Amino acid sequence: MSIGVFLLLICICLGILYIVHKYFGKEQFYLLGIVYTILSFIMSFKIVNILGIDINMSVIFGSGVLVILYYFVSRYSDVESRKFVYTMIISILTCIFALLLAVFVVPSIYDSYVYYQGLVLENLAIVVLYPISFAVTLFLSEYCFRELEKEKRKKIFKTITTVAGIIFIDTAIFIYFSYAFIIRFDVAIRILVDNYLMKVIIMSLYVLIVNKLFMVRKVK
Repeated sequence: MSIGVFLLLICICLGILYIVHKYFGKEQFYLLGIVYTILSFIMSFKIVNILGIDINMSVIFGSGVLVILYYFVSRYSDVESRKFVYTMIISILTCIFALLLAVFVVPSIYDSYVYYQGLVLENLAIVVLYPISFAVTLFLSEYCFRELEKEKRKKIFKTITTVAGIIFIDTAIFIYFSYAFIIRFDVAIRILVDNYLMKVIIMSLYVLIVNKLFMVRKVK
């Protein structure tokens, strides 16, 4: 995958956020969060090399889910942001259940099914660890974003610094341990560093843009 396609996906992720903010409402943000959650999980099976950096493709839409949560915390009540977290967790668990159901229950004589089954079974570490890291990250992010709402000085800087800490926990649980089992422990460390730095950059960009988004008036 070229750097152009990678950047295009980031622009699409942000562009849809802008459209939903400007023309739609809270219910559509729930739907968008579910779509980003499912896309993030599906793309977590794919690693691409961009400019010599190995990147798990879940970073784009996974960051999108976090920035929607940031949007919810900033614009809506505690109840709504916690409801968003639970909805996203239920969505990913449902997606994983459907994935495993297709692997272990649905019979098929086609070669494509065998390849699909092999993809899942050979990457069970991802199937198990991704929802765990996803849930931990959402709960921790919701709490931290809520606390940051009380800050009045250097809020953006503190938000980005906090996000960097949360992302380290996220990538440590998911990226390191997944690829430690799938590949090797030493390779997993390199992939961890690459993905941590990339996700911090993407999330910092998302947070800065969403804060500008708050100034855009919604179309009623």
